[in-house]
Amino acid sequence: MKRLLPGLCFVLSASLLGAAIAQSTPGFIHVDEIRPGMKGYGLSVFKGTAPERFDVEVIDVLHNFRPNQDMILIRTPHPLLNRARGVAGMSGSPIYLDGRLAGAYAYGWSFGSDPVVGVTPIASMLAELKRPVRLDMFPGAKPLPNGPRAESTKLPPSNERFAGLPPFHGQREVSAFSAIRALGKRRAAVQAPVGLHRATTPIMLGGLHDSVAHMLAKELEPLGFVATQSSVGGSSKGGPTRFEPGGAVAVELARGDISITGVGTVTYVGKGGRTLAFGHPMMEAGASGLPTATARVLHILVSESRSFKMAEAGQPLGTMVQDRQPAIVIDPNIEPARIPVRVKVNGVEGAPKTEWNVEVASHRVLTPSIVYGVIANAVKSTASDATDVIFRARSKVGIEGHGVVSLDEQGFSPMGAASSAVFSQLRMFALMEAAYANAFESSRLTSIDLELDLEYSREVFQISDASVAYEEVDPGEEVTIYVRLRRVDQADTIRAVKVRIPEAGAGKTVRVAIAAGNQVAIEQPRPGSLGDLIDQAQRRFPATSLVVALQMPSRGLRFEGHVVDSLPASALNSLQLVSSTEDSRPFVTQSRTEIKLQQVVVGSANLTLRVRAIARHQLLGE
Repeated sequence: MKRLLPGLCFVLSASLLGAAIAQSTPGFIHVDEIRPGMKGYGLSVFKGTAPERFDVEVIDVLHNFRPNQDMILIRTPHPLLNRARGVAGMSGSPIYLDGRLAGAYAYGWSFGSDPVVGVTPIASMLAELKRPVRLDMFPGAKPLPNGPRAESTKLPPSNERFAGLPPFHGQREVSAFSAIRALGKRRAAVQAPVGLHRATTPIMLGGLHDSVAHMLAKELEPLGFVATQSSVGGSSKGGPTRFEPGGAVAVELARGDISITGVGTVTYVGKGGRTLAFGHPMMEAGASGLPTATARVLHILVSESRSFKMAEAGQPLGTMVQDRQPAIVIDPNIEPARIPVRVKVNGVEGAPKTEWNVEVASHRVLTPSIVYGVIANAVKSTASDATDVIFRARSKVGIEGHGVVSLDEQGFSPMGAASSAVFSQLRMFALMEAAYANAFESSRLTSIDLELDLEYSREVFQISDASVAYEEVDPGEEVTIYVRLRRVDQADTIRAVKVRIPEAGAGKTVRVAIAAGNQVAIEQPRPGSLGDLIDQAQRRFPATSLVVALQMPSRGLRFEGHVVDSLPASALNSLQLVSSTEDSRPFVTQSRTEIKLQQVVVGSANLTLRVRAIARHQLLGE
């Protein structure tokens, strides 16, 4: 309890301070002064960049609508809002009563027939301006030359840096969307009842292929986003150069040849330009460090389900430093970290565009998913042919503190370059997730560069069969495995691979697996650092190798820094008694033989060999 008191005291003091400011300053009106029937106005952009006034009328105040937060219930009688009712993207529109700022347009009701919305009181929002902001909470961000001096540079505890975000467990390999799904599930579990919803954050998807836009929209929806396809925008020419109350604001997840932009409205600009917006959280992810920009509204789309603003980002301006229940906070004096992503697709004749350049926000949960979408979009838009393709992927992944990690991979896909069969073979995604979610150090991505060489061909070696002269063998004997390889429009070829049967296999059955090199999982030691994870991503057989593996009758254990294989049962049992972690569980040991070929290998085959208890030459007394 004592450990909780400082944080609790901070929250209470900040809230009380916000309330005191709201009551004592002529520019603000507190909820205690608000009465049913009061009339006022709001400010928001309906088209372009200039805020327009709209009338409001107070219905009443809902007390303790959220923990330590009230909500002001208002009507918005306006020709457009009478039809659109609650509008996503108007979140943050300042509401003025008696000439003073009362709060931010923030909540609505699904399928409501009246233009009734909820307003977050300004006192709750002002409290968020008092939260400390440290640059070290946003790795890669830096203060602008004319901005105020950055606060503490002491690194916060790891649990504070990653508060509210799903953890990374050891060396497990996870999909590009696993973390965002985990956060989305948590968000979905706490959705408000009876149709009440935040006015939500519309996400504008520009420059995306339909299938990729649908994929990203599906993944972002559980986080409270309403995704729609729009223009790329992002023009640095013209438009507002500063935030103003009622002006449109963009949170940029990606900009460049594609754009992924969250849109809302500015509520209040405080001392030093620190800005309040939205009136509700974007993801409620705390200190976030996402890039922000001014925005231009193209149109308000009226819908029976949920109306929303269609908009595009304008000039980059500042960083979203807080993502909290009552509001987001933007600091225009901090330059956010952005990750340059370049994707080049070679070998597609006549493609109108083969190189894609995008700047992606640096964020522990969102970045891997967004980069995946950028790459999928570039490949899908350039090479959508659903046909046989041999690919070579040359990727360079910049990781803070570890330089640029280069990977050179080859593979084959029968369904084209844009299929999941290609992306599942790229180890760069494991590196990306390890950069943000490893258990050893605070790190991040600094750059992504991918060159994809495509060859529309089936000129690969297909493993069609494997055989031996006899299935019963002697311990210690050298056995020849005959692997049949098939190529299109050519006669099958036979590769003879010699393997030695281990003496320890006497009286047992040995399994033989023949597979393409990139399909073989190599036993890895338990990682002790991010550097170990990087090394493991590079330690693989190439797709142009044929690997014959004998499943040994012994077992092995992996420890930090090394692997112990071929352990007898007694030693294995003893070691398991002193190590109960998941990473030290026994695995089946392998004896492998690699045959390097000129072409990509696909497919697999299996054999079973029975090993005699006593070799034949011993039985004959030789």
